[in-house]
Amino acid sequence: MSPDPTAKRGCPGGDGLAGDRLSDLPDGLLHTIMSFLPAPHVVQTCVLSRRWRDLWRSTPCISIEEDDFLITSEAGSYLHEWEEKWRKLENFTTNLFMFHNNVASLDKFRICMDGRHASALRLRDMDRWLRRGIKYCPQVLEIIISRSCPPIPFPHMGASSCRLKRLHLDGLHLDNQFAELLCSGSPVLEDLELRWCSKSFQEFKSSTLKRLVIDCCDNLTGDLVVIMVPQMAYLRLRVTPGLYSNGISIYETASLVKASIHLLCLGKTFSLKHQRWILGNLCNVPNLELYGFQTMAMFVEESVEFPIFTDLKTLSLELCFLEKCDLNNKLDALGSFVQNAPCLEKLTLQCCMFAVESEEEGQLVRKNIILQPQDQNTFRCPKLKFIEVVYMADHDHQLVELLWGIGRRLPDASIILTNFFVD
Repeated sequence: MSPDPTAKRGCPGGDGLAGDRLSDLPDGLLHTIMSFLPAPHVVQTCVLSRRWRDLWRSTPCISIEEDDFLITSEAGSYLHEWEEKWRKLENFTTNLFMFHNNVASLDKFRICMDGRHASALRLRDMDRWLRRGIKYCPQVLEIIISRSCPPIPFPHMGASSCRLKRLHLDGLHLDNQFAELLCSGSPVLEDLELRWCSKSFQEFKSSTLKRLVIDCCDNLTGDLVVIMVPQMAYLRLRVTPGLYSNGISIYETASLVKASIHLLCLGKTFSLKHQRWILGNLCNVPNLELYGFQTMAMFVEESVEFPIFTDLKTLSLELCFLEKCDLNNKLDALGSFVQNAPCLEKLTLQCCMFAVESEEEGQLVRKNIILQPQDQNTFRCPKLKFIEVVYMADHDHQLVELLWGIGRRLPDASIILTNFFVD
């Protein structure tokens, strides 16, 4: 069916279905719609109609990603294609900052760069773009730089941090000025996420943060890392091998609702002392996720003071207890730890107790197993109702032994068996 030639097209206030009702919306709502688009698409809206011609200049959200500048022609070598993509990116970004006029009220500024072949000149360009974006005083600031790029220092924000509520940095270098920014320079900052950054300061101090993520960040000082965030409700730490050998201390955790601690070294370069230290710091947390902790870090010894986890309700252990020691010792450590959590309701064990091994040619496999219930410790956790065991494979009947051992030591809880590969 051909369109009605009498219908009004592109005319604000048109009362037919073909009327440009989108253009009738107020600027604020149109800006909200544009905030979901990459910056190149936002600028391209200027060709839609006279109504849209200048809207992009005042959009409160700017998102610049290198991947949005695709090369459609066959340019030859990969390096030549990258050079062409960077040329388009540099030209667009420079002009965007030149003509954008929403200087002091930006809701969000996001920039994502690869920069794997970045020269000194291009690193200066990237630094210039970061500083220009920060001058817009955004409420949300996200800067993501590829790990293949040489480290770029995070610019000093100064008064531009007055409206900052969320800060997400990936692949930058953070110095003492950044520590000062957290401590006293960000009056409304609530959400901080650092991934693959390097830092040259010791303490994370903030009176406003409610969410803190420190993911695989280099600790260049080698000192003890101190976290003092009294309003924090969520904490996530991912500790890379060898970079936190002097430990991590977490103070003032009364507001903490959930903590997730991942030892990617599986405890090998993070001592038992420091593992126990972290557990002691988190004894008030209702929901706790632990990854890579070792057996003796959780074993309650009579000669060593061990904390009582008075508020702990859910405990998730992943890739824990993987050292080569007797399964009974591992189960005793688990039981003694759980017994120190009187309010625990659910325990999840994901790929714990034994590593998954492939059956190699010539490897001896047990034809049968003997389950002996005698002389096994029984632990009581009155509110524990569910134990979920998530497994990848049952090699050499180890899963059967594990379920049997858990059932004998924690007899009051139901055991749920879940395959890791089945949704």
